Amino acid sequence: MFSIIKFLIKILLFFSIISCGNNTNKSREISKSFLPNASGENNEMLIVMDSATFQRDVGRFLVNTYGSFVSGLPQPEKKFDLRYIRPRSFNSILKHAKNIVVAFTLDGKGIDSDILRKNFNENSLKRMKNDTSLYYFTRRDQYAKGQIVLYLFGKSEKLLLRKIESNKHLILKYFDDEVKKRVWNDIFRRQEDNIVAKIYEDHSVKIKIPFGYDLAKNLPDSEGNFFWLRQLEPDSEKNIFVYYEDFYDYKWVDFGSVRRIREKISKKFLTDSENKKVFMTLQDVFPIEYKDVLFKNNRGVEAVGLWKLSDLSAGGPFKSYILYDETKKRAYYIEGYVFAPGQKKRNLMQEINSILNTFEI
Repeated sequence: MFSIIKFLIKILLFFSIISCGNNTNKSREISKSFLPNASGENNEMLIVMDSATFQRDVGRFLVNTYGSFVSGLPQPEKKFDLRYIRPRSFNSILKHAKNIVVAFTLDGKGIDSDILRKNFNENSLKRMKNDTSLYYFTRRDQYAKGQIVLYLFGKSEKLLLRKIESNKHLILKYFDDEVKKRVWNDIFRRQEDNIVAKIYEDHSVKIKIPFGYDLAKNLPDSEGNFFWLRQLEPDSEKNIFVYYEDFYDYKWVDFGSVRRIREKISKKFLTDSENKKVFMTLQDVFPIEYKDVLFKNNRGVEAVGLWKLSDLSAGGPFKSYILYDETKKRAYYIEGYVFAPGQKKRNLMQEINSILNTFEI
């Protein structure tokens, strides 16, 4: 009897320890559940800093970094739509934004600098002052769910500028990666599972397809090694196509292959339904940007640029990959392009890029 009581006591103690260990996590989850959802578009960003610093080198550098232009688009569009906010105007509504950058220096003067520094206790400020290797930290869901906040700080403007200049890629990638996650979550809430299965059955490749896309053309291995997905909207269309053929040496897959293979594909599969002489080709208004990549352990070439119809009646941006499968000795050409006359195309191409990145041989 005594041994049974001891056993029960041990069980109770065990569960009490588990519950105590989870109390912190539970309280965090509970507090998070009361937060509002972050507001605004995926690419909107607030920059919060005192006006004097914003007008000088640190502010100009942040604007030039986050407001840099997206490559491969027919008209200039910035990576992020920026809005400058003075700290005294950073109210509860603005704090719900999805992307926020807060920048300040310890030697900043004026009311706005004081407001920013008051967000930190004396120990934190002392550490910032003594350890010049520290220049940033991040917060998720600080004021709203689905939000990220990047704090940038330095002992002086000169030191802060030096840090963010040498880590430009890092502070930009932090937000770029988050935007990619949001786009992914938005477009893949629902998928065309039947089309996914059909493509795998006919072509032995995997690709995620958001709801609303149609299989416009499907030519299995024995008929053409090609399939074409598209989503037609009243004012735009989004397209993905894949073609593959056997190559017995990777050296044939190079920058020149993009144009050569694409011309072959477009003349064969992407002609005008009413006039077969009209086909898709590449524009030379802006140089096509090429780079060697490793795409899910497959060597390849990435290309970003502009396409057009041969009769100049339509055009737009595209992104493509040529990937080489060493096992099958086969090259795959995958491309996504959009047609949206008179519209901005950054967000459309973000969706295209998310779909291309799901491709698996």
